[in-house]
Amino acid sequence: MENEKNLLLKSYDDRLTAEEKRRLDEALKTSAELRREKKELDRLRQEMGAWEPGFAPGFADRVMRRLTEETPLVFQSVFRAVALSGVAAIILVLLTVYFMDGSLNIDTLLGIKGYAPDLGMLSMF
Repeated sequence: MENEKNLLLKSYDDRLTAEEKRRLDEALKTSAELRREKKELDRLRQEMGAWEPGFAPGFADRVMRRLTEETPLVFQSVFRAVALSGVAAIILVLLTVYFMDGSLNIDTLLGIKGYAPDLGMLSMF
């Protein structure tokens, strides 16, 4: 019986040889259980073939409405978190520079000590 079930399943996906077709037809004539299984498989295949996936009416409108309602809040909260952490990092860098060199002039912020402007012009040549 298991062989006949395999033949039945194979008949849906592949071509059967003449011998396999004959064995399947013979098994269908003699076995009521196999006929029921074939009928059930035919019904399932028909239903699956007719099924079309879809969304409930108004789905796209609901999604778009929800996105427009939530987008400003999400952007503001993300921006606020990034801005606050950025300001904290800048303050930390400035404090570190101040405590390391004792001042906050442009040269110490850029990490330049004893730089003469004339030397920069000479290094270009």
